[in-house]
Amino acid sequence: MTLSVRAPFSAHVVPLSEVPDPVFASGVVGDGCALVPTAAEDCVTVHSPINGVVTKLKPHAAIVTSTRGVSILVHLGIDTVSLHGKGFALLLEEGDVVATGDPLIHWDLTPVRDATLSPCVPIVIVSPPGLTATSHALRSQVSILDPIFSIEDPA
Repeated sequence: MTLSVRAPFSAHVVPLSEVPDPVFASGVVGDGCALVPTAAEDCVTVHSPINGVVTKLKPHAAIVTSTRGVSILVHLGIDTVSLHGKGFALLLEEGDVVATGDPLIHWDLTPVRDATLSPCVPIVIVSPPGLTATSHALRSQVSILDPIFSIEDPA
């Protein structure tokens, strides 16, 4: 069975290798891709990329786990943990069940830009380890909920 991972917001899609963070860029965290919000965007509502349960929720990141055990990390920006939540508003709680497209986090990009941090958003398969993403939209502009990659579900 194939799991389709969808864009949590409209953006430009880039390969993980172009993420300005060596841990994400090297693929150590997991396979996937990254989204770059357009410069014209001041605020973005981040939506769930899959159906599942919110298994981890921080102001700058969320992990949604499918019923078949595949966990997808959406990490909002690089080094944004240093903002201590400034510019992020959580729209639900850990343990909440979500459908693809349900809002997760409202993100004001102004604090990221003011701190000269990267707004690049890695979308990564964090478990089970070793799963490979088949990209659908590299180097293209996507709209919210467009497919960005798929995974051959291990179950």
